[in-house]
This record gives sequence, structure tokens and C-alpha cells, in this order.
Amino acid sequence: MRYLLIVVTMLLQTGVFAQQDTAMMPATITNATVYYGYGAELTHKAKVAVNKNTKFIVVDKLSTQLDINSLQINCPETVSLLSQQFVVYHPAAKPIVNNLLTKKIMDTIKLFNKQMAVLKSKIDIEQDVLNKTNKLIETTIATSANKTTLTAEVLKLIDYNSAKIEKNKTAIFLYEQQIILIQEQINDASERLVAMQNANNKTAPTTDKAFGRLIMQVVCRAEQIADIALSYYTNNAGWQPIYDIRVNAKTNDIKLLYKASVIQNTGIDWLKTNLILSTGTPNFTTTAPLLNPLYLQYYVPQLQQALSGKAAGISINGYSVNTVQSINFYKADDKKEADSYSVETITPSTIENFTTLKQGMLNTNFEIDLPYDVLSNGLAHSINIKEANMKSTLKNYAVPKLDADAYLLAEIIDWQNLDLIPGNANIIMDDTYIGKSFIDPNTTADTLNLSLGKDKRIAVKRNIVKDATTTKTKDAFSKQIFTYEVVVKNNKTTTTSMLLKDQHPLSNVNEVEVMLVDDGAATVNAETGVLTWKLILKPGEVKKVRFSFSIKYPKDKKFINLK
Repeated sequence: MRYLLIVVTMLLQTGVFAQQDTAMMPATITNATVYYGYGAELTHKAKVAVNKNTKFIVVDKLSTQLDINSLQINCPETVSLLSQQFVVYHPAAKPIVNNLLTKKIMDTIKLFNKQMAVLKSKIDIEQDVLNKTNKLIETTIATSANKTTLTAEVLKLIDYNSAKIEKNKTAIFLYEQQIILIQEQINDASERLVAMQNANNKTAPTTDKAFGRLIMQVVCRAEQIADIALSYYTNNAGWQPIYDIRVNAKTNDIKLLYKASVIQNTGIDWLKTNLILSTGTPNFTTTAPLLNPLYLQYYVPQLQQALSGKAAGISINGYSVNTVQSINFYKADDKKEADSYSVETITPSTIENFTTLKQGMLNTNFEIDLPYDVLSNGLAHSINIKEANMKSTLKNYAVPKLDADAYLLAEIIDWQNLDLIPGNANIIMDDTYIGKSFIDPNTTADTLNLSLGKDKRIAVKRNIVKDATTTKTKDAFSKQIFTYEVVVKNNKTTTTSMLLKDQHPLSNVNEVEVMLVDDGAATVNAETGVLTWKLILKPGEVKKVRFSFSIKYPKDKKFINLK
């Protein structure tokens, strides 16, 4: 059986096979389930005319990168599948066929080249005669050098040869001019030939790319049009989420556009294919599971950031904006059919009408009832999935000890039903592109904080108050008191909410004592030493906060990070 399949494969690849016992048909891709990250399951269909004499069914135009172990074949009951073999078929290069006009131009160029060759030959002859004439004159003058005067015959010979030299040089010049004209004609004809060949290449069918071929040995019990269905898994495809976050600064409304960046390099183009985007990943394990001890672990956002290669929101020397607590301020005022559409004409506001959301136990599938074209070129294809309108609270956030700028955050509630997965987000505020952020939904918080970038309309300044900063030494200990003042000014025309953070040092040494002398009415986290102020600033308003802490330590010791 193996030998028979090898022979059939060789015959098929050479184009020599018996038409009466082999049926061939290219498969058409109908559906593609693309998994988050990487992986896709492709479904093909083919209609093949068979009869009782059909022994082999050959299905072409499959992926060159399929997992043969995942291949599933569905044939009619009257067609029995005995065996199958998968090969990668490389079509032979098609010969270049020149049309009559192209051939005429090529013949003209050949004729011009022949004329140039004749002229160059004439130039060589004239040049040879010229060289001999010059040599004759030089010899004549040399033999007459001992005579006081040249004879009349010698002078006559020199005059004759000089006229001949002039004639030779004139002929060479004229031949060279003709060569220049012919060369210009050759260049012009060559340009026209290249243009015509480029035009022919655009209109002529291109050489087919390599594709997967499935050879099935079958037994057919009736003459019919057999419906063949194929499905298989391939690693050479996948998708990643991309978000567009459009913010209206006046109404605090946020419109989130959920998009997918689909990449495939399966060897075949997905033309007019229905896509299913799955948030899950395929699991091919067949080993029965065994329970092992379960140890609790903390969720670490930085780990997800490292895996994705992106920073989650803003990370300011260890402060992750996505993990700041909710501020909970009040507002400032306190009171057709699918196939009749073209994908290019579908707007984000209507794409959701063609997207069906199906929830599974472990994943979510977005089924898009629109035919998409995704070429096998390894380039990202952006596909709209859905959009959602969300209410948010805009607030400012600043850690002046680490960064002199304030940042604008959007606090979103009721985000859990959006089926978000970690991904990059483009921030557009009032139709102006601000920059990129990162959405990390793997959090247990009730609110989702999105970073909208630096807000230059908020001025923040942190200074040490020298008059209230003292150092005293008594016995073997020194005691220092540090006082800091943070000034915040709202340069906006609207009232803003502000989340301000600072910190005092902590001691893990018994002989060093740290005490918070004045918390400046901040909320204090004793375990981390972080002080938090929740401020409301009216337009143009300036607010100041002060805090002080003392440090008692052995006077012979020094610290590198007291301030």
C-alpha cells in the first residue's frame, strides 16, 4: 500500500496519471477558527465527480503547514476511504510567452545591434588605415632627416597622406555619430519592451505557489458528485487583541473599539472565509490528568507584562498605574443579508451586527458572519470585532517624588462583561491621538484603570521645607526631621479629581527608628509607608500638602536614601 501511494504521488507530481481512475479537485476554504496567540483550525470543502472506476481522489489547495495528526476527512457513505497521504506540491514554473508586438520590438533591437556591429567594424578599419598612414609619414620623414631640404616627391606624398588622414578621421567621427543615434533607438526600444513585459506580467497568470495535496485511495460504489469535507490544525496563524479607546473629555464617555490583529502564513490565502476568533488555545493532550498539591500564588501583573513584552499602563519606578485604588469621586457638578455587504464598507458601528458572541466554559468565541480575505503573507490584518460605550471617571494621578508630571487616568466600572484579554490600546482623546497604553484585565479590582498619558494641564512640584528640616545629635544618636511640601495647580478650565501619592521611609533595623510626625491629612499605609491624598481642584486652584517624618539612628551611621 505504501509503495502504491508513492507511485501515485510521483505520477501526480509529473502530471502523468490515468484520468479514468483519478479524480482531482481544489479545495475551497470556508471557515477558519483562529486562536488567541497562535494556532488555527481550517475547514475546507470540495465537490468531486466520482464513479465506480475511481480509485484515487486528489484534493489540492490545502495548507502546506498542517498538522497531519489533526486531519479529519468526511466522505459520503458511498465512498470508502482506504488510506490517505499528504504531500506538498510545487507547481512547475510557467514559460514566458511573448506576444507579437513584443517579439517585433526584440527583433528590432537585434537589427540595431547588428548595425552597430557593422559600424564598429568600419571604425576599426578606418582606425587601422589611419595608424598605418601615420606610421608611413613618420618613416618618410625619418629617412629624409639627413637632407637639408625635402624633395618635392616627399612633400607631395606627405600632403597626400595628410588628406587621407583627415578623410579617415572624418569617417570615424560620422560612424561614431551613427552609433550614438542607434544606441538611443535601442534604449528607447528597450524601455518600451520592459514596459510591455511588465504589463504582460500583471495581466498574465502568475506562477502558482506551493500548496498541500491530499491523495486518498477510495472505493466508490456509485457515480455521484461527492462532497468532501476536511479540517485540520496549523500553527502558522493566530491573533492578538488591539483596542482603540476614544475618550470624550467633556462627558467622560469612553468608546472602546475591540479589534483583532490576525496573522497567517499557512501557505494558502483565505479568500471569502468566515472567521471565528477564539480567546482559548487548543489542547491536544491525551494523558489522563493526575492531581498534584495546589499551592496558592499571587497574581503578579509584571509577569503578564513581561510575557507580552509590553508595559501595563504606566510604571513609574515600581508604581503601576493599573493597580492604583479607585478614587470614588462624585462628578464635578455633584448632581440587509451578510453577503450583500463588502468588508471594506462595514463600519465599526455596524460590525457588531455581524458578530456572534459564544461563551464556553474556558473561552469565548467571536463568530464573524462576514467573508474576509486574509492573505498568507505574514502581515497583520486588522479586523473589527465589536465596540462598547462605557462610562468612566477621569482623574489625575501623580507621584512627584518619582515623576514631575501628572498622568490622566480613566476609571471604568462594569468592564468584566467586555471579554477583554491583555493587549495594547491606542488612546484617542477628543479625536487626537495621545499614545499607547496597555489593558490588563487580569485583576480582581471592581474598576479598571486605563492610562491616558501625561496631563500637562496639571502642575506638580515637590520641595523640601528647609525651615522645618532639622538635625540634632544627643549622646550616640542623631535625629533628623524632614518636612516636604507638595504644590498642585489645576490649569484646566474644569474641576478635576487628583490622586496624589508620596511616601516616608521604613526601617527594618532595631537601632533605627522612623516616625511619621505629620501625615498632612493623608491616608497612610503603615506597611508600605505610602501617603495618599484625594484632592478636588477647581479651575486655576492651587493646593499644598505637607508631611514630616523623623529618623533616629546611630550618629556614626549614614544612609544613601534618606531623602
